[in-house]
Parts: sequence; C-alpha cells; structure tokens
Amino acid sequence: MTDGWQRNLAALTLAQAVSMVAFSFVFSFFPLYVQTLGVKSADEAAQWAGAIIASMAIAMSISQPIWGSLSDRWGRRPMLLRSMLGGAITLTVMGMVTSPEQLVALRFIQGLVTGTVAAGNALAAASVPKRRLGFALGLMQVAYFFGTSAGPLIGGIMADLCGFRVPFFAAGFMMVVGFFTVLIFVREDFQPPVATVQQEGIWSQSRALLGISLFAALLVVVFLIQLGNVIISPVLSLFIAELTDGDKAGTLSGIVLAATGAASAVSALLLGRLGDRIGHSLILPICLVGAAVSYFPQAMVHQVWELLLLRTLLGGFLGGLMPSANAMMAALTPRERRGAAFGLNSSFQSMANFIGPLSGAVITTTWGLRSIFGITGALYLLAYGWVVIAVRRRTATSLQSQAGSVATTLAATFPGRDTEIR
Repeated sequence: MTDGWQRNLAALTLAQAVSMVAFSFVFSFFPLYVQTLGVKSADEAAQWAGAIIASMAIAMSISQPIWGSLSDRWGRRPMLLRSMLGGAITLTVMGMVTSPEQLVALRFIQGLVTGTVAAGNALAAASVPKRRLGFALGLMQVAYFFGTSAGPLIGGIMADLCGFRVPFFAAGFMMVVGFFTVLIFVREDFQPPVATVQQEGIWSQSRALLGISLFAALLVVVFLIQLGNVIISPVLSLFIAELTDGDKAGTLSGIVLAATGAASAVSALLLGRLGDRIGHSLILPICLVGAAVSYFPQAMVHQVWELLLLRTLLGGFLGGLMPSANAMMAALTPRERRGAAFGLNSSFQSMANFIGPLSGAVITTTWGLRSIFGITGALYLLAYGWVVIAVRRRTATSLQSQAGSVATTLAATFPGRDTEIR
C-alpha cells in the first residue's frame, strides 16, 4: 500500500464527479435533441430516447466484465484512462450526428468503451487500506450523486442558452479534464499476475467469482438496489405534475430530485465511514429496510412538500446502500481480482438500468402512478430478505472467515502471486 492513497482518492473522486457531470449533461434533453434530427412526433421522439438509453445499458452489461478482467491483467489506471478517453470521443461525436440512428449507434459504442464508475471504484478499492474501504467507496458514491444531480441541470441550462449540440462538446471537454486528472495525479502500484493467470479466460474468471455464494448473493442485492433506484425515474415527474395540476412541475421535480441526491451524498460518506467501524453487513440491511419504509408512504401523499420530506428521508438510506454493498464485495475479493469483481457489479447494475425504466412505465400504465411506490418498496424488502438469508447471518468474524475461503478458492482457480484478502 502506497503512502499516496489519500492523493489518489482525492483525484479519483474529482475525476468521478467530472465524468458523471459530463455523462449526465445530456439526459434532460435527449427527446428534444432527437426532434432536431428529423423526428417530428413527440411520441416517436420518446421512443427514440428510450432506445438511446437502452442501447448503452445493454452494451455496458456485456462489456463491463471484460474490461474488469482486463484491468486485473494490465492495471486499473489504464482502464480508467481508456474509459474516459472513450467517453470524450463518443460524447463529442454525438454533437455532430445527423440522424437518430447514428445517436443510438454512438450510445451503444459509448457503452462498450466506457465504464468510468466500475473502473474508478476498482482502482479506489485497490488503492486504499482495507480499513478505509467504506469511506473511500462512500466518497466515490458522493461524486456519483453530485455528478448525476448537477449534470442534467447544467446541461439543460446550456442547451437553452447555446443549443442542443454545444452540451455534447462541453461534456467531451469535461471528460478530457477527467482524463488528465487521472493521468497526472493518480498512481497505481500494480504488479502483473503470473503467466498462468494471464492465460485464464475472461469468462472463466467471472464464472469463478459467481461460484462464490456470498459474492453472487451481493450481486443480486446490487441488481435489486439499482432496479429500485431507476424503476421510478420515468414517472416521478409525472406524479409531481399530478399533485400540482402541472403548475411548476419541472421546477418542483428538480427540487425533489436534488434533495434526494443531496441526502444520498451526505449519507454515503457518513455511513461509509460508520460501516468501516461497525461492519457494512450491519449497515446494508438497515438501509434496505429504511428505504422500503420510506417508499411505502409516498403512494399516499397529496402535497409536494410531503413527497419532498419522504424523498429526502429516502435519500438518507439510499446513500448507504451501494457503498456498503461495494465494500463487502471488495472485502471478499483478493486485491488482484477486484477489477473483475467491479466489472460484474457494473454489469448487473447496467441490466437493472435497462429493465428498470421499462418496468416502471409498464407498472404505472397497468396499475397507476401510485402503484410504483409500493412495488419499489417491496423490491427493497426483497433485497433485505435476501441479505438476511445470504449475508447478515454471518458476523464480522465469520465474514472474514468466508473471505479466507474465497481467497483459497480463487487461488486454486487462478494460481497467482498473492491471494491475501486485505
């Protein structure tokens, strides 16, 4: 462990925030941009926007395990630099397209060549002391929440002032800034694995990780957490418009989303540090129950301020979910296998990003807008039950014991230099 892990973590956090702002710059006006490419119908534009979003999620679910395994062979820093450079190129070219088909193709390519969140988390997890895993991954989650909250707002304002193409060029430039931040300030003490590990197939590595019951259980939890995060995204603004009869629905939606993101960012950092002290296997189920309890009453609100309070409370619990799950996965995985681990993590989240918005639209169309809150709460309760069965019965001591058996299994599957769980 190098003495410069604090510098690495600070630079990675900044690069993560910049990249997430850049990637989310264009979220708020994709349907409007599509209409400038020859699509006149609003319904058709919405369908194209859905295809654009889905194409990237599908590509990432395929590519992330591959990039993760390659990062274990060649280093996490090169993979992070590759993903940022790929993002800079694809975002810039998106500002030059002349048809929606080109935009869909570029988003698919973007999903194949990027993946800054997984690469950044893997590098952070491999760079910090084990006792600071929760804090480090919590800080990375703060950067994620900041970027995804601030990006659409800044991008929307820029689109109104400068047109729809300029934000793509600005986003590409921001990715270049993130690229040079990592290139200049981040150092990695990477030692390549032995030749036998280099010869292992990428999918063999993934299958071996999935064969570890506790690791596979956490992947299911990550999928359910992300599914709960995104399933409501297509309809929340519609629900707020229903509460207000359309009066200032856009502004109020932004306030509600910002409050949720701010609460999540604060709790990610605080609960990440707390998890380092008392155990992330305690934080995770508590936050899952808290998220479920916060969701159910949202189906019964009649005023926006009631929804705002409940969503802020929800954000406090949401912020503790991913850092805890990520820290547990990192603790279960040898340092030299964390790239593959976070690649699988990102793949499962991408699958949720694809399934969630489509499911949310179908649910609300079938059972109404308010039904989505109860179903999302039930998802978090399902994740809690899964944690109780698969994870929480193990105390912190037994978790370390399980981690040791994971290391032994991986050492047998991947003969390597070092299989110590740190």
